[in-house]
This record gives sequence, C-alpha cells and structure tokens, in this order.
Amino acid sequence: MLPLSEMSTKESHNIKAILFDLDGTFVSKEGLKSNAYSKLELVRQKGLKAVAVTGRSAGWCDLIARWWPVDAVVGENGAFFFFKNKNIIVRKTFYDLKEQNKNRKKLFSFFEKLKSHFPNIRSASDQFSRQWDLAIDISEETNVSKEEIVKIINFAKDKGACTAISNIHLNIWFGNYTKEQMSLKVLEELELHEKNILYVGDSPNDSPMFNYFDTTVGVSSVKNYGELMRIYPKYITNGNDSEGFVELINFLISTR
Repeated sequence: MLPLSEMSTKESHNIKAILFDLDGTFVSKEGLKSNAYSKLELVRQKGLKAVAVTGRSAGWCDLIARWWPVDAVVGENGAFFFFKNKNIIVRKTFYDLKEQNKNRKKLFSFFEKLKSHFPNIRSASDQFSRQWDLAIDISEETNVSKEEIVKIINFAKDKGACTAISNIHLNIWFGNYTKEQMSLKVLEELELHEKNILYVGDSPNDSPMFNYFDTTVGVSSVKNYGELMRIYPKYITNGNDSEGFVELINFLISTR
C-alpha cells in the first residue's frame, strides 16, 4: 500500500464519485463525528457523487438515503441499494421478494445450528431491522476472538452461506451478491463509469471493492486484519476511522 500523498493529481482529478464504507471508515468507534459529516457535504458541493456502501441494515439505510447528503446507499453487503428521488425512497434489491423469503427461512434455520455450535455468539443489535442477512456481533457490544471468527466462517461456508467481516460484525447470508456487484448497479443508475470511482474502506468485507476499482484507499486500521484480509487497497491514510476519511477528502479537494 502506498501513502495517500503519492496519489497523482491526474488520478485525483479523474475521480467523479466517492464510494465509502461506514463503520470504521466514515463513522468512528465513538460515533458519527461532525467533521466527517461536513466533509461529506463538501464532497457534493464540489460536484462529486457520494455513495455509502455498508453491511448495515435496511433500517439504517432507509434513514441514510432519506436524510444524509448522499446519492445512494448500498446495504447489507450488497443485498440492495436505496436512493431518494423527489422525496421518494426508491428501493432496488438484488433478488426478488420470493427469493428473499426463501433465504430468510434458510437463515433462521442456520442461526439455530450456529448457536448450537457456538453458544456464546450474539446477533447484532440492529438485527431486527435487517431484511437479508444475519449479523453476528464480534466487537460492537461484545467481543469474539479471531480464532472463533475463522471457525464460524468455515462452518457457514460448509453450509453454503456467504460471509463478510467488518470491524464490528460478521455478516452471513445466502445469495450470490457482494458490495461490488450492487455498487456497479448503482453506478449504472447514476450514469457513472467504474474508472472514475474512488472507494475507501477499512476491513475484510471491503476486499471485493479494493480488488475491483482502480483507485482505492484504506484508513490506517486496514493493516490490522492479517490473514483475514484478502485484498488490500492501493493507498492508505495516516489517520484511522473518520480521521482517515477527513484526511482523504482534504487531500482530494487540495489537489483539484
């Protein structure tokens, strides 16, 4: 990974949209900070598009699409995206309602099996507002060791489920979608080209995005995942969490 300062002016000028992860990237451990939010407003004032790409639940994403200064939000690791059109929230999903209901039943059954093998795990506190996936809390309100996380992942894969690790949750779902696949659908909706995108994230569930887009940035905590991280970003900030996000926006604005 290269220091952010090594991004060329030409590459910076090529960016027309910023796709960004939430927890651990835009939102710090302590919560949403005003300096990060104000930078998000600045991004749009400068004529750039802003798209949140997260593992967070449908309930959270409805609020983000409705009230935040963003052009769209991808949620539950690629299950859907929402955007606002003339005060109406438009919701587009990877699978239709029939498939969603089938996957929900499989997830419910799977969670019972998971609990029998890992009795100490807890679902995330926002599970009640999720439509597509199961989120296991690994560091938001409880702590799960890396060793146990790996065991849970292997158990899920053996049962045909997909997994993704964020800095707070282990997400599990049935279905062939990722953050990357749904983000490409958003770009088509917004009439943007993939070559004009910058993605910033912090954790293993951002690997598909780091792998796909040419200009990718990680906040400094991206270095902490070791063997859990499959693909790393091209650039890295000095700051962590929202400080890294603010550092990135300041750099982009200064070079344009």
